[in-house]
Amino acid sequence: MISFSPLTDFREVISILSHISLFGGATEPQLEQILPRLQMGVIEKGDAVFEKGQEPSHIYIVKSGEIELLIPGGGIAIRKKSLGTGECFGQVAVMSMQNHAVSAVASERSEIIALSRRAMHQLRHENIELFALLMMNIAREMARRLKFTDEMLLNSHQVEVVFAP
Repeated sequence: MISFSPLTDFREVISILSHISLFGGATEPQLEQILPRLQMGVIEKGDAVFEKGQEPSHIYIVKSGEIELLIPGGGIAIRKKSLGTGECFGQVAVMSMQNHAVSAVASERSEIIALSRRAMHQLRHENIELFALLMMNIAREMARRLKFTDEMLLNSHQVEVVFAP
């Protein structure tokens, strides 16, 4: 389990926030509203940020290191994607309000930035325009991930074709 601490050095993070799809289109004043809501955490190599089936609590951003998204089952795990600096994960489960469909494991010591579901809920009440922008960005990222998953399945030799036109 990761312990989070409040983000204190905003200058350190502001430079990467503008390059993250979750915050795409956000103005500088909007980013300044998000900064105090962010938390920092460190995860050691081999430790899980979250496990498949867990209830989502945060949206995560890789500040440094690498996080593997794994689909565990039947005693094996399929690597879905490796995430590096600036990439987000966990947003699909937070938005859909469903348990995590994958596990997120550090493949090396990593620093992560987190935005809690509670902070998102507060933002919804304080700045609906910014909240809507974040939700739109999450929806866009979900569409990209769905396309990635579709391509992954289509390129797999283990997929059973049920119907072929």
